[in-house]
Amino acid sequence: MKSICWLFGAAPGATYVGTRLLALSVAMVGLIGCSASSSGTGALPDAGPDSGVSERRVFVTSTVQTAALGGIAGADELCAAQAAGADLEGDFKAWLSTISSSVSQRLAHSTVPYVLVDGTMVASDWDDLVDGALLAPINLDANGQARTGDTWTGTLATGASYLTDDCAAFTSASAGFALCGAVASTTVTWTENITPACSSGLRLYCIEQ
Repeated sequence: MKSICWLFGAAPGATYVGTRLLALSVAMVGLIGCSASSSGTGALPDAGPDSGVSERRVFVTSTVQTAALGGIAGADELCAAQAAGADLEGDFKAWLSTISSSVSQRLAHSTVPYVLVDGTMVASDWDDLVDGALLAPINLDANGQARTGDTWTGTLATGASYLTDDCAAFTSASAGFALCGAVASTTVTWTENITPACSSGLRLYCIEQ
């Protein structure tokens, strides 16, 4: 007790040391409390997935392939490879749904615009992307080359899965059929067009996350 008394400037045996220690403890707790609650929750606010990002890029693959894509994982790998080949930094995933997994569930819902690689705006945000109409068709590949044709999507205009068939979750070229979109379209048919056989050679849309 003597050492504590001297530490706070009180003579040994002084009767007010306990009061001073209590006051100091209360002050320290108050200071810590103010610091922790400055954000209102005791933690830094979540900046969100689009923090520091002004846009998300989209492109269509330069190559065509049957529906034997290796599933969603294989389609994502194809998008990542073509983005890397064009020196596009970022995480790119395929706009592709299976019956059990929709793009709405697995892709980021961005609050910034989706644009082609040349800067042309396709949609102002996720809600605009899935409202049934695009501002411009997704018709440029990762290098900015114009492409035509159709793309495997398995996806309705709302971002939900097409539930009738999906070429064995996009692992087979002979398992039936799946939904595709039209590269030149800006209506619902950009993603929800016809249902070709799984052996058809189509492109993919790739969306930056």
